[in-house]
Amino acid sequence: MTSDNRLFVLIALFLVGLLVMGLLAIGGVVLFGRINQPTRVARPPTATAAVPTAKPTATFTATPIPPPTNTAIPTLTPTKVVQGTPTPGAGTATPTVRPTSTRAAPGATPAGTTTPPTGIGGLGAVLAAIGLAGVVFVARRLRATS
Repeated sequence: MTSDNRLFVLIALFLVGLLVMGLLAIGGVVLFGRINQPTRVARPPTATAAVPTAKPTATFTATPIPPPTNTAIPTLTPTKVVQGTPTPGAGTATPTVRPTSTRAAPGATPAGTTTPPTGIGGLGAVLAAIGLAGVVFVARRLRATS
């Protein structure tokens, strides 16, 4: 075999070995998880002494219902609403800003929402970038030497 093929075979075997080890680890977690669970054992029935219990008897008492009373229905009377009249020369009116629509523009991000955290964080992203750059550097060095 040439050296290029040998390196490829070694890397492929290493990755297959990692895959097998991962599968064994998952199987171990499942197996040991079941072992550590408490087992349920059926208990034999225990003998209890028969004790006569007094049964409560139901007694019904009649509760009187009061007769309905005649009440008058209130009548609605219209009332006039008097609005204030503006006094001349009191000042200038300020315009009121009203939104024309409550919908957001297409493609716009609603205000007040943020991106949920991914769990990596800034330092983890920087370390991942440095690691990937290192892999590229090492791969180029290995390729240049062969």
